[in-house]
Amino acid sequence: MTSDESNRVIMTFGLRNIIGIHRLHTGHKDYSVLKAYTHWSCWQRKAFDYIIWCHLAHALEFSVAIVCWLWLFPRTFSDANEWRFQWVSRVVLFNLTCEFVFYSFWHWITHARTSVYAQGPLHEKKFNPSNAYEDKQHNHLQREIFFNTLGWLQSSAIQCIFMWLWASGRLPYYSDFWSRPVFSMTILLGITYWREFHFYWVHRFMHPWWSVQNGLRDGDIGAFLYRHAHSLHHLSRNPGPWAGLSMHPLEHFFYYSCAYFPLLFTCHPLHFLYAKFHADISPIGGHDGHADPAGGSAFHYLHHAIFECNYGTELVDFDSLFGTYREFVRKPARAEFNQEKTHDS
Repeated sequence: MTSDESNRVIMTFGLRNIIGIHRLHTGHKDYSVLKAYTHWSCWQRKAFDYIIWCHLAHALEFSVAIVCWLWLFPRTFSDANEWRFQWVSRVVLFNLTCEFVFYSFWHWITHARTSVYAQGPLHEKKFNPSNAYEDKQHNHLQREIFFNTLGWLQSSAIQCIFMWLWASGRLPYYSDFWSRPVFSMTILLGITYWREFHFYWVHRFMHPWWSVQNGLRDGDIGAFLYRHAHSLHHLSRNPGPWAGLSMHPLEHFFYYSCAYFPLLFTCHPLHFLYAKFHADISPIGGHDGHADPAGGSAFHYLHHAIFECNYGTELVDFDSLFGTYREFVRKPARAEFNQEKTHDS
């Protein structure tokens, strides 16, 4: 997987990316991990992406959810039937630690002046060669860190609320994951596809459905939400890792609704935790602004660069269906998008 094609269905980072970046930095022309991938037929690659890779690519988020369930829950859940500072603070601290460890690490890898990787061959993989975080006038880094942290705080609050609902008996759940093996695994694997589906529609909802100039005169709620909420996220036209959750708190509320499904049916807390941390962590790679072996999300980079295209991901490809897909073409001196292959909306 040596091209952007290898990352078409994910928005995260993991060991594959770290190994690939190190191999690129040390002069390897082939920095792929799964070398056979490029020799497979189209249907073989698609089957691998949609059945296997789309789950493996989110191993980091799942690992954090597992750690939270096995380590944090035993230390907090028994007290969660009542609101107390001690257990709530532990949940918040765990979440903020995750934020600053993972986001800071990927910022250092891809953008920091002190990083040998960011200043090495990886820089040639950047879609926009300029570093928005060096723009002191607009304080992009400070803004993104601030709103990113607000997102993690809201995510922490949602986790505390569900823990309280479960522990106080107000919401049913089951604690033995393998007591319902088929159901448990179906929901767990289904979260990957649910997140892609949910992300497209919540994101599309916050963009104008008709003309931006018409605004609310034609009842365009998308134009209203874009103007008053989602436009904050689009201040990051040349995004970096911290842009992932740099959103208005109202957008955070809609975005994290992907984890509200325990309100609809009885599930295991691990299902909720995986969906929540999936939403917390997966935007990092999708916003790092680099081609493979980094985040590789040229698809989403174009959305930040020219707005009205590529609202979702290419795993659940509603953009092709609704005519908002644009293809990224990288040229020797600069990054451009190929308008000839664009579907009219």
